[in-house]
Amino acid sequence: MRLLDNPSEFFESCYEAVFRLVARTTGAPRAILEDFVHETLLHAWQARASYRGESDQLTWILGIARNKLRDSWRRDAARSRREVVIGQLRALEKEFIPDEILESHEMRAQVRRALDVLPPSYADVLMRRYFDGASVRHIAAALRETEKSIEARLHRAREAFRQELAASGGDDVDG
Repeated sequence: MRLLDNPSEFFESCYEAVFRLVARTTGAPRAILEDFVHETLLHAWQARASYRGESDQLTWILGIARNKLRDSWRRDAARSRREVVIGQLRALEKEFIPDEILESHEMRAQVRRALDVLPPSYADVLMRRYFDGASVRHIAAALRETEKSIEARLHRAREAFRQELAASGGDDVDG
């Protein structure tokens, strides 16, 4: 009987090897490992029609596990970058966006998308303040508005930007 023909045999035969690989690679707690292994084996079972027989079935399944680990690390890295940006945005009252945050092409694209959906007046004051480095006084003079109105708009713009960046950085990052 082929390993991929019987779901019970499939899970029982593969569980230990996938568990060892994931445990050795991640060092995660047992509950997280078990969830990840179950998720990986379910994915492999559902994708069994794509198995071409070019390698041993267990090798194919372990390859799926490795790919799922890479995907998880990418998601975690993207989430971590977003959390750094959001943390920096919370401290934006007097600070500029650090260059290291904007160095990532992916992060620049997320920031650009978030700015693009904001009302133009919000995007304008954020760009002037945090990308151009203009003071509130300078922005107020350039726009012929009071400093208080610019401060209030910056506050609302930062909040809208934070919300949009957080919303756009959900699980759809991995495609």
